[in-house]
Amino acid sequence: MRTLLAHPVRAVAAALLLVVLSAPHGAAVTVPSPIGKLSDYGSVFDRHGKDEVNAAIADIATLLKIDVYILVSWENPLPTVDQLAEAVFSAWGLSSRRAILAVFLRTGQDWTVSAVASASARTELGAIGPRLEQRMADLVAHDRIEEAVRAMFDELRSLPAAQKASAALAAQRRSSGQRGLPAALLVAVPVVLVVILAGLIRWRVCPRCARILRAERSRFGSGKRVYSCRRCGYRRGG
Repeated sequence: MRTLLAHPVRAVAAALLLVVLSAPHGAAVTVPSPIGKLSDYGSVFDRHGKDEVNAAIADIATLLKIDVYILVSWENPLPTVDQLAEAVFSAWGLSSRRAILAVFLRTGQDWTVSAVASASARTELGAIGPRLEQRMADLVAHDRIEEAVRAMFDELRSLPAAQKASAALAAQRRSSGQRGLPAALLVAVPVVLVVILAGLIRWRVCPRCARILRAERSRFGSGKRVYSCRRCGYRRGG
């Protein structure tokens, strides 16, 4: 050992070796990067399914002011899905935000799920992570991942805070519709009046001299109404 450390280069190499050997084994773990709020690395969703999930994510963001992230993966560099979810939650910078992360992991032929919520989300919604996991557990166990995701959003929409926000939005839309009705009438009424006036002008004003036409019954017994102008002799009908 003294001979090894006698040369400066060898001493540096030995020090580096000791650092590497003493470093924690989990320090070099790499987790998947986000490719949007839905990161479907497992290719579970088709295009329509992705659109549906992204619409549901936007809906929850409106109702609860919480961002929902979803990771679907077939790879796990950590021993359990819970550890993977915690690592992803931290790596994606969600801890300091109002956020919920659901991780769906396939190992062999089996699927598992873990849901993590930030401290601010838990303050308002309570133990939302375990609640979502419980709602999805049976569906995930039967490989019905798309249905599990829908169930997760149904559970979020059923929360009292979401119900209250949904009712407030509906009332706001009704109020906006009622405020918009008078404005629509202001546009529609003049249009109707113009159409009526144009009809009257067409039928009761002489196209030659612009005088009001006289209305009378046809002299030939047809009973039809005849319009005539006393000034220029113009006649229509009959």
